[in-house]
Formats: sequence, C-alpha cells, structure tokens
Amino acid sequence: MIRKWFGVAALMLAAMTLLNLASCARSQKLVGLSVTPATSTFGGVGAQLQFKAIGTYIHPPENKDVTQQAKWSIDSQHLVTIDAPGLVTAISDCGTGNVMASIQEGGNYVFGTAFVSAAGVGTGTCTQASLTVAVSGSGTVASSPAGITCPGTCTAAFPLDSTVVLTGAPGAGASSVTWTSDAGGLGCSNSTATTCRVTLDANASITATFQ
Repeated sequence: MIRKWFGVAALMLAAMTLLNLASCARSQKLVGLSVTPATSTFGGVGAQLQFKAIGTYIHPPENKDVTQQAKWSIDSQHLVTIDAPGLVTAISDCGTGNVMASIQEGGNYVFGTAFVSAAGVGTGTCTQASLTVAVSGSGTVASSPAGITCPGTCTAAFPLDSTVVLTGAPGAGASSVTWTSDAGGLGCSNSTATTCRVTLDANASITATFQ
C-alpha cells in the first residue's frame, strides 16, 4: 500500500513538473496597457507632462514600465507636441484630448489613453475670438451682432466660431468698399459690394478700404 501511494505521489509530482515546464515554455504575453497619470491639466503653453505606459503581462503575470517601447500619439491637433516617449508639451491654452500609448507585438495590439486639458479651457480665452477692423479712406464699418462701429470702436470680442457680418458705409468722396485681411489671417468667407461675412474660429483683422 505504501508503495502504491509513493507511486501516485511520484506521478502527481511528474505531472506538476510537466505543467510548470509547459508554462515556462510560453512567451510572456502583453494583454493590457495603462497610461499614468490618467487625467492631467497643463499649466500653460510650454508646460510639460511626463506620462508612463505600464504594460500588463501574463506567463508569468507581471507589470512593466514600457514607456520607451510604446508609440505615442494625441487625438487633438494643435494642442500638444510629443517630444520624447511620454513627454508632452502644451502648444495651446485651449482644447482637450487623449494621449495614447500603443504597442504592436505580432498580431497582438494593445493601447491605453490618458485625458489632457489645456489651462484655458472654460475661460474667455477659449470661448471668444477678437475681431479688429481698420478703416482706410472715408467711410464707417458696423458689425452684426453689434459691437463694432469703426472709426470709434474698432475691436470687439464675439463667441468663438460665430459669424459676424461687417457692413461698410462709404463717406464723402467714396462710393465703394473693398475688404482685405492680414496675410495668412482670416478673411471674408463671403462678401458683397458693402458687406463682409467673417466666421471667427480664431482672432481676425479686417481692413475696409473706401474709394
């Protein structure tokens, strides 16, 4: 009987050894990825944040810092630059986005994200745009919605992404108006003989020239 139990124990030990060897023979597999800190707010343009990518593995179970191996990206343009693995620099005071770290291992793709917010989100800096009008020659320019009557009041703030219509009224010695914008700046999205329609997705400067 004792021999029989010794035989059973030997078989069990051999089975456990084989199972362990089979497990060890497997390659460690990445099954998850998390990015820390999970939520961050920048201090302003030029501020930097260092993120880490932590990989979750099995066979055997282990968490590893994979910041250097991960590919880093952002889903919001003109918000940040990624200057080194996990190192993010703010280039705008407005906007939010998700920083993503991803790793591709053969057919296995895993990723993790972290939410970032610029310093000015929710402030007037990010909810309004400034429109400035310059007048050349004899005439006046008024805006709809109200805010600009130039000469006089030539700069006003309007809701970001709103449309403002400028109307020019030629003065003495003038009969027409032409509209121009700063080089590379926002111009009239639509204009007539007397009006200029501007969509303010950024600050804009328009010159009305009366002739």
